[in-house]
Amino acid sequence: MTTGQVTHRRSGSPRSAAMTGRRGHPGTYQSSTTVSAASTSYARFLWIFATLGLIVVAVVIGFLISIVRALESIDDGLSTASNSVTGVAGNVEALPDYIRGINSALSDINASLKPIPGQVANINDSLQSIRDSAGGTGTSLKDTSRSLTDTSRSLEHTSTTLGP
Repeated sequence: MTTGQVTHRRSGSPRSAAMTGRRGHPGTYQSSTTVSAASTSYARFLWIFATLGLIVVAVVIGFLISIVRALESIDDGLSTASNSVTGVAGNVEALPDYIRGINSALSDINASLKPIPGQVANINDSLQSIRDSAGGTGTSLKDTSRSLTDTSRSLEHTSTTLGP
């Protein structure tokens, strides 16, 4: 029930109710439900806005904490890597110097390998001469084989003659 209705009931005059406000001031008529509804919706808006603001702040703080933890982890990893790199420094050789050393070793190996084709030719010639002499030995062994066959036959006769 509005203030105007309450005043109207008390005074009995609708005109006096329309002209009298909440505190009895003429010309300032407002109903208490209008004021109450406006203040209630403003309070709701303020409450929702503050709640959303707090949620956003909490989420941002959560993200910032996770970012700080990730950065601390990265910092620890970098510290470990830095210590490892410092410890390895005495055992590391610069790449150009390392490649020069390898090239030097390879030129020594190349110098050692250069005479091999000539040595292979000599070995091939030696093997050819062995093959040629083995061929001559093969023909002489054929002749020896006939002679040994004849000797074997003659020994059979001798063995029966010498007999018991």
